[in-house]
Amino acid sequence: MLPFVLVTDSTIDETAAYFEKNDIKCAPLAFTIDDRTIEEDCGQTVSFHQFYDLLRQGKQASTSQAKLDTFLQIFRTALEGGQDILYIGFSSGLSGTYQAGCMARDELAPQYPDRRIFCIDSLSATGGEYLLVDKAREMRDSGCSAEVTAAAIEQMRLHVIHLITVDDLGHLHRGGRLSKTSAVVGGLLGIKPIIWVDDQGKLGVGGKVRGRQKAIQYLADRTLRELSDKNQTVRICHGDCPEDAQILADLLLQRGVRSDIRYIGTVIGSHTGPGVLTTFFFGGDRKPQ
Repeated sequence: MLPFVLVTDSTIDETAAYFEKNDIKCAPLAFTIDDRTIEEDCGQTVSFHQFYDLLRQGKQASTSQAKLDTFLQIFRTALEGGQDILYIGFSSGLSGTYQAGCMARDELAPQYPDRRIFCIDSLSATGGEYLLVDKAREMRDSGCSAEVTAAAIEQMRLHVIHLITVDDLGHLHRGGRLSKTSAVVGGLLGIKPIIWVDDQGKLGVGGKVRGRQKAIQYLADRTLRELSDKNQTVRICHGDCPEDAQILADLLLQRGVRSDIRYIGTVIGSHTGPGVLTTFFFGGDRKPQ
């Protein structure tokens, strides 16, 4: 038996095979598009390409947090099996999902006084959240307790760097992240903002670049400059632009830095739109230098 049950949510943007192979429990968030509400299932009900095509066609998408009942079910199963729990959740600065996990902990903890439930706000999203979950998996698999692992993840979380560029500023405007004027003018001028995630787990604009190719080069250059260890594997995530993701991966590899590539899922993609491109890695301070 593993030393504890590791729980996260669907916004780590990993595959169904990853969750199954590594025995990680997932609380899904949901998205609504084209009059359908679907819990995230790693692109199995609606493929990522199909989802982003719907956005390109002008369909609007909305999202909802993971349900309290889902956390109660996952947690209760683990507790009844005699195991502690470590939950690493989607940034509280972007969603109420983490609070739902905490509510489940508060409800169940008195019923299982011999067990411990740790809830960690990742202050991260998508590939950034994944990096923390995978570190926790490594520690769990090596025999670390939930308490020791939780303390380590809390120390790591403010060193997970998010560098993001989007292709269509309209999605950020609709999500309240950019004024209408900035979105229209930026679109006309071909401005591509560079977005980061701050110490509160919220989005900030760290720079602006004109043109897609310059934005890709900027992501590569800044990632290389801010990596804490060039032996780590950078996670690249994209919104249905695999060719651009590969260009970015090649730019990193030319400097000896490996990466892996994943789609950005339907919940995060609902707010960023097609063409979003990111790097996630461990570095120093979160704010771009």
